[in-house]
Amino acid sequence: MNIRRLTLSSVFVLALVGAAVADPVELPSRRPGYWEISIGHGSKAAFKMTVHACIDAATDKAMMEAGTSAMDEMCSDREVKREGDAWIWDTKCTMGPMKTSSHMVITGDFQSAYQMEISSDVTGLDAPEKTVMTHKGKWLSEACPAGVKPGDMQMPGGITINAGEMIDSLGVAKTPWQP
Repeated sequence: MNIRRLTLSSVFVLALVGAAVADPVELPSRRPGYWEISIGHGSKAAFKMTVHACIDAATDKAMMEAGTSAMDEMCSDREVKREGDAWIWDTKCTMGPMKTSSHMVITGDFQSAYQMEISSDVTGLDAPEKTVMTHKGKWLSEACPAGVKPGDMQMPGGITINAGEMIDSLGVAKTPWQP
C-alpha cells in the first residue's frame, strides 16, 4: 500500500469518527489528558503506527466538528445506531475520485480506552481495495509531558503536529480552536 492511499484512507476515518456529533447517536468526549493511539491498517495490521496525543475539551470538540463538516460534504448516506455498548455506523462517502462504503464499530468508555474497527470497500484509485483499520486509544495520564500542549499529536519519527492548528488552517471547524 502506498503512503498516498494510506493518507486518504486515514482522512476518511477521521471524518467518520467526527460524524457522531451530527448524528442522533453521540459519542462521549474523550477524557482530557495524554492518550496513546495505536493505528493498524491491513487485514493483519500490516501497517502499524502509534501516536501520542494531548487532548483537552477544546481539541476534542474541534476534531469532532471538523469530522462533522467533512462528513456533511463527503458522505451522501450514513446510518448510525447504538447496539449495547457499541456505536455502529455504515457510510458511503466520496473524496475526489475515491469512493468508500464503510462499516465502523466503536467500543469503550472514552475515559480509559476505546477501540474502532473499520472495514471499507474503496474504489476510484489505482485498483479497488478492501481495507481494514483499527484504532485503539488508551488514556495514559491526566497531565501531558512538559512541552506538549493541547492538540499536539506526536507522530513516529519525532514529528509533532497540532490537530487544532491544522483544523483551523483547513477551515473545517465550526468554531475556531482555542488552546
